[in-house]
Amino acid sequence: MTPLLAAAKSRDCCVQVGTDMLYEMIPAYLEFFGLQTTTPEHLRAVSKLRY
Repeated sequence: MTPLLAAAKSRDCCVQVGTDMLYEMIPAYLEFFGLQTTTPEHLRAVSKLRY
């Protein structure tokens, strides 16, 4: 949790951790570089990260 996210959370704002943001950005990166893309939902389903 970065200081910015902690400050936002302390003010009852919704925050999103880095891995969730990464799952949303990866499909755009893949598309930009002309690679086969996927969905954020698929990335979450195959991810082995646990919080």
